[in-house]
Amino acid sequence: MTSYAGLQMICRLTGLAVLSTFMQPAFAQVAAAQRSNGLFVGILNDNLHEVANWQPGPARDRIVLVAFKRTDVGWKAVRENAVLPTEMRWHVAFDGKQIGSITTADSGSFPATFYGVRMQGILMAPKDIPIVGVPSEAFGPMGIGPTKDRRPLVVVSAPNVQDPDGWKRLKTLPDELVAPLKVAFRQEFPKNVRCRQEKIVQRNWQFPDSALCFPVSYGSNKGSYLVQARLDAGDCGYVDDPNDPLSGPWFFVATDGRVKRIGSFMRLLDAGDYDNDGSSEVVFLINQPEDTDGFILFSADFEHKAIVSWSYH
Repeated sequence: MTSYAGLQMICRLTGLAVLSTFMQPAFAQVAAAQRSNGLFVGILNDNLHEVANWQPGPARDRIVLVAFKRTDVGWKAVRENAVLPTEMRWHVAFDGKQIGSITTADSGSFPATFYGVRMQGILMAPKDIPIVGVPSEAFGPMGIGPTKDRRPLVVVSAPNVQDPDGWKRLKTLPDELVAPLKVAFRQEFPKNVRCRQEKIVQRNWQFPDSALCFPVSYGSNKGSYLVQARLDAGDCGYVDDPNDPLSGPWFFVATDGRVKRIGSFMRLLDAGDYDNDGSSEVVFLINQPEDTDGFILFSADFEHKAIVSWSYH
């Protein structure tokens, strides 16, 4: 009879899952070992090594970026030299639900890091790994070229996937938020330009309210909001500065009406109570031109954040 160690080796070499009751005690052992090592949040992502150098994608294989760890003082980014469990059991989260589970391990078939971010291989057949939506350039990396990637998914080392704050995308932004958001935008970006054919035609442009819109917004069941702003200033050409008013800045509107800018070049991926404290964290994808990608995990009150990012040059 093949030993469990032998089955593990088969999994690593072939990428196939051993789907039998024999594996269940092993999964329990992995989960117990992880609890003693702390709580982690990772990102189930396409293997970016495979789509480097302008390959079209999507990648054949997927990996888990081990991104964040819960510590006594909050969430922190996992460093390149961090000590991690050799094998990790993950719960795949999306929209407050668990849509699957995977086990990962250090792999000798590809580097253990991607531009300094820790990664592990997946011990499952590709067809059994959860997918949401279809591959899209919206999820492609900035520094690798125009390629279609699968949607990155949040994975948690404990079964904490619920979203008690109930974050949902809104069809329209509530009318009462428009005015305070426009005030906040003007305070954050007091100097603006208007352009035509990538040339500035007006500096210190006092743009009209009609030039500012909010194309993407999310609301929670606590009455807080996440809103992306867009300023129509004409064709100003290439934008790579997150402090540029044309960078698509995001704002958090607290339950008491306070408005706070939280970042740019971001796309909301998921919200969940990953540390099981009763409130939801929120994870964004970063795609900052021309060569920076990564992920940000925000605390429920958006007062704290942990960032895992990398640059290709």
